[in-house]
Amino acid sequence: MVLMKNIELMKSLLRTGWVRAGVPKCDIESLADHSWAVSVFTYFFCLEENSLRMNQESLPPLNTEKAVLHALFHDFPESEYMDIDKSIYNLADTNEIFKFFQTIEEGAVTRIINQLDTEIGATLLELLGDHDTAEFRIARVADHIDVMSQASLYSEKKWITLEHAESFRTYAINQLEEYLTEFLFLKPYLEGKGFLGEKI
Repeated sequence: MVLMKNIELMKSLLRTGWVRAGVPKCDIESLADHSWAVSVFTYFFCLEENSLRMNQESLPPLNTEKAVLHALFHDFPESEYMDIDKSIYNLADTNEIFKFFQTIEEGAVTRIINQLDTEIGATLLELLGDHDTAEFRIARVADHIDVMSQASLYSEKKWITLEHAESFRTYAINQLEEYLTEFLFLKPYLEGKGFLGEKI
């Protein structure tokens, strides 16, 4: 089956950020675990957001199917380049590291697309390259929220320190700030989960 190797790698590759954090390998989520969780978060966030948008004529409803597909495939290119630990941003110039990640991401997408039928490949390429939609952005929101949830879980199990969990939370909240005015559900959700703390 086409892409079976990539699918199997998604199921077996551990998330390197948790490896570096010292979580026992037997309990570290795989890329597939994370992608599934982000997809489920995205589905329910879309339902909640669309419910709130019903009374907002200026805000069109989100395409839930498209958003969930963004979530499902958001880390799929990492099956080609093995989920490089993002802590390398601290080791060199940020712009250079960003360009490096961008280059290998594009190369990974190209390798994946080249394995597919032309029409199917074009459809997937359009999805993976479509970063300027609300559906892409709500999947990004779900991605960051899943990281915070996982950090909280690992902290409760004493596999990472409170300080380490806080560093994951702070990074995620910083990334989520730009979405607080776009998505009606987001700030109440974060406040209800206790994720905001004193940050916002």
